Amino acid sequence: MAENDEDRNPEDLSEDASPYRLEDFRRKGQVSQSKELVALFVAVASGMVLFSFAPMLAETLSKFMHETLELDLVVKPGANMQEVAGNKLIQMLKVMGAVGLPICLAGFFIGIAGHLSQIGFLFSSEPLTPDLEKINPIAGLKRLISVRNLVETSRVVLKGVILCFVAYSMVKAEIYKSPVLIFKHPIAIFEVLGDAGKRIFLSLCGVLAIFAFIDFFLQRREFGKQVRVTRQEAKQEAKEQEGDPMIKARIRSLQREAARKRMMAAVKKADVIITNPTHIAIALMYEKDKMVAPRVVAKGADFIAERIKKIAAENGIPTVENVPLARALFKSVKLGQIIPKNLFQAVAEVLAYVYKLKNKKL
Repeated sequence: MAENDEDRNPEDLSEDASPYRLEDFRRKGQVSQSKELVALFVAVASGMVLFSFAPMLAETLSKFMHETLELDLVVKPGANMQEVAGNKLIQMLKVMGAVGLPICLAGFFIGIAGHLSQIGFLFSSEPLTPDLEKINPIAGLKRLISVRNLVETSRVVLKGVILCFVAYSMVKAEIYKSPVLIFKHPIAIFEVLGDAGKRIFLSLCGVLAIFAFIDFFLQRREFGKQVRVTRQEAKQEAKEQEGDPMIKARIRSLQREAARKRMMAAVKKADVIITNPTHIAIALMYEKDKMVAPRVVAKGADFIAERIKKIAAENGIPTVENVPLARALFKSVKLGQIIPKNLFQAVAEVLAYVYKLKNKKL
């Protein structure tokens, strides 16, 4: 289960546990699981195997008892009683294995499956780590008389009382029916007793199922309460996992500033600045041998546009006013991208004009 939160006010634990917190508890081996549900699975599986193999098991036991009762225990001259007893012991162990092994295996594997169905595969050495607090007699006494333990003990006692009452009632009813069995064949008697045993077993499993499902939902609810955190703890955890919002904002600001500086440095290599003319500025660069089409190396509006035009003027880069082209480039072309085909003609005319001014050729 979850770590001890006894020193915290339950009313302050208003926030659900985050996936990270739940995973942290899982790594420590603290998960929500119902042992009652696992016990139910084991009981049902063992009972099903027992009833399925009942004819074979009955035959095996009957054969063993027949051979045992017919055994001549009279000491005969030259007889090795130690060998006879040893052989009989080995035979008895084989019978016990044949009867008990299928039931034990079924209970074992179904028990594992019951745990896996609730928590999946989980291995943690945390519960095995020595903890001085666990051997503290005062702390142990507090846990012993805690409300949780009292509730758990009361529930176990109630379950035991109900199981005993159901079993007693059904066995009593079967005993009242038993006098008529004296007129039946021994095989028929065992069939009747087998049917009675099935009814009693299924009734007890029904009681166990009710307690198991109640325990399952109670364990989930209790675990959910124990892993809840305060609003402040939730905020702190979010900061640790996602980073302080102020720091992240500062980092983004620095990244934007660095990108802006690189963009402004690229303006110096541009061939032309296209404006609308006051609000938008687009810097285009074209290298015939390296580019398939002109590329946008800088773009901006308002204050950024003014800086682009200022740097262009300082470096002798021509500025061409073309409102439709400037708006189209600003909306449809991202920084670093080449211009789309539908704007080739308009950009080519601007570059031709610029190269004419510089006495260059396209």
